[in-house]
This record gives sequence, structure tokens and C-alpha cells, in this order.
Amino acid sequence: MKKTMLFALLVVVTTMSKAQTSSTLRITGTRFTFPVFKKWADEYRKIHPEVSIIISSGIPADSADILIASHILKPGDVKEGQASIALARYVQLSVVNSARPDINTVTRKGFTDVAFRQIYFTDTTAGANGFNSPFTVYKRQKAACSSVAFANHFGSEHEDIKGRAVAGDDQDLLEAVKADVNAVSHNSLGIIYNIQTRKVNDSIAIMPIDLNENGKIDADEKIYSTLDGVLSFVEKTNHPKIPTENVNVIFSATKNHQQVTDFLSWIITKGRQFNHHFGLLNLSASSTKESQNLLAKTTVLKSCTPSLAALKSNAVKSTIKTDTH
Repeated sequence: MKKTMLFALLVVVTTMSKAQTSSTLRITGTRFTFPVFKKWADEYRKIHPEVSIIISSGIPADSADILIASHILKPGDVKEGQASIALARYVQLSVVNSARPDINTVTRKGFTDVAFRQIYFTDTTAGANGFNSPFTVYKRQKAACSSVAFANHFGSEHEDIKGRAVAGDDQDLLEAVKADVNAVSHNSLGIIYNIQTRKVNDSIAIMPIDLNENGKIDADEKIYSTLDGVLSFVEKTNHPKIPTENVNVIFSATKNHQQVTDFLSWIITKGRQFNHHFGLLNLSASSTKESQNLLAKTTVLKSCTPSLAALKSNAVKSTIKTDTH
């Protein structure tokens, strides 16, 4: 009887130990962030080979351990039993076809706030603010994170953006701009720029933002020649006219909790070194601290459940007590 119960206890403890020392984290959500998440996963697994990390758009959101949501989180996005934190930030810029007949005027004048609102949210084909050629707006067919974030910057919703809907992802949106000389759209830095050369991709040009609204792009507003130039400017100034948003993640406060929080904590502290390479902004010091505090709070909540050591101890006590009969 004693041997049987001790064997059963060893099986339970061994099974629980394996469950705690190895796991598979399933990640889905905002697709333009997949390259940096894959890099984070590869680097993390060098020091934690016991953790398997799968990143795929085919994973249902309700079964993912980590859901990437790169837009402002609204009531109901984070459900009961879930938590959320920010990992990084990203920039959305307006892009046009580089073969526009008035490309020199475009790069000299840039877009004022009024021009942005007129072209994207009012009239998609007429010229605006002195531009000679029309603008044809291209937008995501579905309310993807990037388009939601871009619209939110102007106090609007994805549905308010006028123009031609493009099926697919942000890369497909970029290809639509390349195919139409009058096209205008928006995209994130990691897609607008070649992350290897750090230069703007072929066939497109960035619509510069007239930050001081004086009708021209001044010398200190010419920040777009390289990817690193944009990142440096935005991190230093946090200029309110440049659309930025957080790369948020939503995760379970119970399922694979320790593995998830360990991975997210590593991203915030160590993984951030890869952000700039993929066109992401680092969180500010205060935002980093806030994310760390939120992770700590979810860990405290999770620690209220019995630990493996406690379960082992209780099981042993129970076995000893039984054996005395």
C-alpha cells in the first residue's frame, strides 16, 4: 500500500515538475510585429531552451497565451482573468507613390493637420492645400491595429478613413501604393523602410509632416532620410503630430502564467535592444516601469494559488498521515 501511494506521488510530482519546466507559448495578433517577436523568441530561447514559442496568425485569439494588440485598448478588450502591458511603441507615417508628378511639391510642402484630415477623412480624390495631382487613399479592408491606431490619432475610427479597401496585411497596403501613381496611405516604419539598408523602400516616398504648420518643411523637419533618424527624432521629442501607438499584449493571468511573465519581463528589459532594428520605439523609462509593475501585480495575484512546493509538501503530509493508519 505504501509503495503504491509513494509511486503515485512520484508520478504526480514528476508530471507537475515537467509542466513547470517546459511549455509552449502561443502568440498571435498584430502581424507587422511578427518579425520582432520572432527575434525576441529566438534570443529568449538561447537562455531558455525549455520554452517553445509559436508565433502565427493562424492561432485563434482565444487560445493564444499572448495576444498582440497594437492599438488603444478599449473596455472589453481585456477580459476577466486577463492582463495587459505595453512592450514597445511604433510610428505610423503617410506614404505616397514616388512617381507622383508633383512629388517635389509634396516633399517641399508636406501635410498639415488640415490636409491629413481632408485627404484621409473627407475627400480622397481631389487635390488638397495646393497639390496639383489628386490623392487616392488606400486603406486596410479590415480594422487592423495599424489602421485603427492611425485613425485614432486624428480622433477618428478605421471606418472613417475614406478610400479603396485593400485585402491582406500592411505589406499588401504598401504594394497598392507602389501600383498607383496617385496613391496615398499610411504604414509602420518596419514596412516603409528596408530594415537592412535603413532607407525608404523603392517606389514610395514619405509624405513629410509640417510640424509647425507654416506651409513648408523646414530643415529641422527633414527627419525621414533614414529609419534611425525617425526613431531618434520621435524618441527625443515625442512630437504630438507624429502618430505613435503602443505595442500592447494581452495575456492570461493563469494559463502558463510564469512562463508568459518571464518572457514578457525579458522583452521589456533585455529584448528592447532589438526594437530599433525592426523599426520600433523603446518605451519611456516611466512606461517601462509601469509595465514592470503591472507584471509584478499579476505575479502576486498568481502566487495566491498553491505552489508546486506546497503541493508536494501537502501530498507528502497526506501520505505520511495515511501510512500511520
